[in-house]
Amino acid sequence: MYVAGALTLALVAAGCGGGGSGGSAGGTESAPTAGQEVQGNGFVFRAPEDWTAAVRPTSATARRDESTLVSVVVLPLLKPYRIALFPQVAKELDRLASTYAANAKGSVTARRTVEAGGRKARQYRIEHGDLVDLITFALRGRRNYQLTCRWRSADGEPAACEQLAASFAFR
Repeated sequence: MYVAGALTLALVAAGCGGGGSGGSAGGTESAPTAGQEVQGNGFVFRAPEDWTAAVRPTSATARRDESTLVSVVVLPLLKPYRIALFPQVAKELDRLASTYAANAKGSVTARRTVEAGGRKARQYRIEHGDLVDLITFALRGRRNYQLTCRWRSADGEPAACEQLAASFAFR
């Protein structure tokens, strides 16, 4: 397997929700290029101005509340990634996303190829319990950048999801 070790860990990390204090529970959602800049190790993205941001050595998160967040987690890959490997890696990611969803007692309700950071990436919508995770894997060199947007399904997808995807860049 090409990326299994790192991605299994990444998928588990997405399911944890992480710690941290919640930001304001309401507020107006921002346009994709507005808001605060959140810089992590090797990446940058924008989040709503009124969300609470936290940066750690291998991740950065912005939260509206305990259930609603955007984050980027950086994990090492087992081998260097090259764009020519995308079809092979996409199949592996599809399988891992299905395993994560099953473990979370949920399901993958959408999977597609998107662009993140100016390159092909693989994205999954995973519904589990009353939560939805929109997870995008952007691979570069020996790193997997996992972009996650999470929200309560009853609340609907926050504009911050589009903002994360539109503003994410490698540094």
